[in-house]
Amino acid sequence: MTKYTIKPHISKAEHAEAMAKFAAFGEGPGEVVAHWAFADGSGGVNVIDTDDAEATLRNSLNYLPYLTTDFSMPVVTIDSAVPQIMDYLN
Repeated sequence: MTKYTIKPHISKAEHAEAMAKFAAFGEGPGEVVAHWAFADGSGGVNVIDTDDAEATLRNSLNYLPYLTTDFSMPVVTIDSAVPQIMDYLN
């Protein structure tokens, strides 16, 4: 899961540049599981299923001037999580 926030004080023109980059490069490698935008317009969260960290890095560099990204939250499906939780509880 990646949380991204729009860098403060970017201009409207820079925001348009970021959207053009998104149209050109998209969300990166892998399967997009979900993508949500924050209702306040400050950024969003996406979940992409990929094992290609190098390609993820390369794609994220396209947005470096415009966004701050946080890749620190790995996630699993609830179907994968429940057996692990139940194993722990037993």
